[in-house]
Amino acid sequence: MTDPDEPPGLAETLLGTLARPAATFRGLAGARARDGAAAIALLGMAWGLFSFLLWSSGRSPHAVLLPIPLRDYYLVQGLVMLPVLTGLYWIYSELAYRLAGARGPEPGVRAALGYAYALPMLVHVALESTVYLLVGFESLALVAALSLPVASLWVWALAARALRELCGVSWSRAIGAAFAGLFVQAAAGALVLR
Repeated sequence: MTDPDEPPGLAETLLGTLARPAATFRGLAGARARDGAAAIALLGMAWGLFSFLLWSSGRSPHAVLLPIPLRDYYLVQGLVMLPVLTGLYWIYSELAYRLAGARGPEPGVRAALGYAYALPMLVHVALESTVYLLVGFESLALVAALSLPVASLWVWALAARALRELCGVSWSRAIGAAFAGLFVQAAAGALVLR
């Protein structure tokens, strides 16, 4: 039997974010920021494993912005994915929370923003991994061109919902704050993520 004062687990909260995001985010009001960071860590591990799979199969991106040899890029990306995503999560959650007026329980807001980011991106990484294993590397560009924008819009919608529920701000402010946080973290992440 679980303790009623104990927050729900990672899987339960991810499923709640999918099925009933508003109620799940409200339930995270008393959560610790590290609860959301756990969802980001799961995403980092999944994305890192996918990067290792690409590297071990001899794949490389077509172009990179960092001075890393193409043949080793996915290896390096896999090794740094967890700290990179943790940093991007910090940028996104900090900016979104501050632009939403820094109202509401800061740790709970950060936890909700972690789940709002992790769930859609986990679906995206799972889709890319599945397509790669079933169809091959050549199909990834098309899949990414379709699934990444959808996942990004989904993250934006969930982040705005989290800010609305936990910070009590207007929809326009929640949407704007979520967009700004996500835009800045995406610009920073574009240097590394392929």
